[in-house]
Amino acid sequence: MKKTSLLIIIIVIQIALLSAMVLNSYAVILWGEKVLLKVEPVDPRSLFQGDYVRLGYSFSNLDLTKIQHDLDPQKIEYQDKIYLVLQEKGRTWEVVLATKDKAKINGQVYIEGKMLYTSPGDLSEEQWKEIKEKGLEPPANTLHLKLPIEQYYLPEGKGLEIEEQIKEGEIYAQVAIYKGKARIVDLVR
Repeated sequence: MKKTSLLIIIIVIQIALLSAMVLNSYAVILWGEKVLLKVEPVDPRSLFQGDYVRLGYSFSNLDLTKIQHDLDPQKIEYQDKIYLVLQEKGRTWEVVLATKDKAKINGQVYIEGKMLYTSPGDLSEEQWKEIKEKGLEPPANTLHLKLPIEQYYLPEGKGLEIEEQIKEGEIYAQVAIYKGKARIVDLVR
């Protein structure tokens, strides 16, 4: 009798844990703010994972000279959390603020990304020439980020078709965002 009760308790705990993991993943889709983001193609196939599109966004490589931020690229380390505040600009949403301080978000819609590395942004030939002449290091003003919305899995045989559509015209990712967590709901034109 004791063994049967123990076995039932263990099974119930395992089912509860699995259910919690699934619900946590779907909570973003159910309760998240729906935003539209313009995507950029990266790679359509994986032999091991099946058909998917790997998506890039204008803020995957974030040029700090073009947005408001409180970041010092010299002090950001690999895998640091970067909070990207989004605002609606016409049909799509765009990043308007990048910060490491979650308190500065103030209830706005945001995506949580992770820092991969920094690099110099777009510098003119004159700026590069001046940097070389003075023996300076180019400024690291572009953050390369890992985002939770970079892969979208598709039915078998659809990956190349979607990649072509992205190259031909504008494809957008409809994304649900809830407390910084983000999931792609659909790809739309």
